[in-house]
Amino acid sequence: MIHETINLKNIYKTLKNDVFLTSFCPENYNEFSINKKRKCVLVIPGGGYAFVSERESEPVALRFAGNNIAAFTIKYSVVPNITYPLPFVEVFAALSYIRRNAEHYHIDKDAISLCGFSAGGHLAASCSAYHEDESFAKYLNINLDEMKVNGCILGYPVISSNSYRHQGTFENFSNNDQSLMEKFSIEKHVSPSFPKTFIWHTTFDNCVSVKNSLCLAKALADNHVFMEMHIYPMHDHGQSLADDSVYNDAMSKQILQEMKYNTQWIDNAIHFVKEYI
Repeated sequence: MIHETINLKNIYKTLKNDVFLTSFCPENYNEFSINKKRKCVLVIPGGGYAFVSERESEPVALRFAGNNIAAFTIKYSVVPNITYPLPFVEVFAALSYIRRNAEHYHIDKDAISLCGFSAGGHLAASCSAYHEDESFAKYLNINLDEMKVNGCILGYPVISSNSYRHQGTFENFSNNDQSLMEKFSIEKHVSPSFPKTFIWHTTFDNCVSVKNSLCLAKALADNHVFMEMHIYPMHDHGQSLADDSVYNDAMSKQILQEMKYNTQWIDNAIHFVKEYI
């Protein structure tokens, strides 16, 4: 495995904060995988733009890597260090870096997906909506095609600034700027160029309403965007892989058993990447 961490701030000089990109990329071997180019997923953890969740980072990347998909995690800017257009340009910088180094990481640069959770889902969906926006490319001094998002995987994402919005997430990245709230209410900015999308959520998420995923699904359908969606009935927000690899011993066996059905999302997402991206 190619496992290394680089600071994107040292490469993209317009970035103001440290942005750490960590690779979990299967190596190629003469015996069975010489010259192989793999599909890739950039994992974007949640945390309401207040922190970057560890539960939604390395454990998820390792699951993709263990299924022969190159994976990266990103530790992006959160409050109090967010000044627009951060952290959106940080994700685009990560996409640019991965593409520029695709040969080193054995990656198919035309098969790179974002996988975001909660606020990280908002970040992934935002970059999916605006990956053809030249202003972000100009900010980073990169080519527009380096920012392309080929696929989007969203776990219980924050999407809308409507009445059911997750207030903290929108306040943290926008500093209550109403124009930014409108610009990044993603269901209002879906176009046919939005990448193929996989969504999962739970019915009774008491933190980020399932209405976020439902309104995005409607917008995707209205724009004839390829989409797969799973709504699970059990339990609340922030489940990550929904198994004991991301929960401590205090989590009851009963709750883990009730969430067991939800664990299938990662296998379905892996299938989505391998078959459709």
